Amino acid sequence: MPPPEYVSSHQVAKLINASASAVLNWIDDGLIPAYRTPGGHRRVERGALIRFLRDQGMPIPRQLAGVARLLLVDDDVNFLRTTRRLLTKRASGLTVETAVSSMDALLKIGIFRPDAVLVDAKMPGVDGVELCRRLQSDTETKHITVIAMSGRVTTRLENAFVAAGAVGVLPKPLDTALLLDALGLSSATAS
Repeated sequence: MPPPEYVSSHQVAKLINASASAVLNWIDDGLIPAYRTPGGHRRVERGALIRFLRDQGMPIPRQLAGVARLLLVDDDVNFLRTTRRLLTKRASGLTVETAVSSMDALLKIGIFRPDAVLVDAKMPGVDGVELCRRLQSDTETKHITVIAMSGRVTTRLENAFVAAGAVGVLPKPLDTALLLDALGLSSATAS
């Protein structure tokens, strides 16, 4: 089951093992963006909460960090089509969108709002490392998990991606089981 898009202030407190009053103070101080329902209750968008937790160096609860939306970025249209089909078969509840370039990805991220991006290292124009760097430097996209892939994984490439904010680099041809495991979906939703 995908994580909720919005959570109440009491759910936030329970998720991160904090007092409800502390969470309300963080919201009132503007540290966690939230809105009020007509009944006066506060709701926090999941991505905003994840950004807050990362900024504060706090652990992100597994049930909050689940991946429900994945953006695949590669200039190989056949790879995108095949991988999308495999992933949607193997991970129920996972919505997969594709982009054929980094610029296409940046446009789709604003509309699709993925939880994770799988990006090829080598692409024309803006390469995967630069796309990762841009995503991690923007407060609106900083919470997105970035995983890279390459047909030629080297220590130098891995170091460049990790420095740019990616969680790792997977080899191509892509092993979907490894990807699902990296996304935390191997046991929960994969069939």
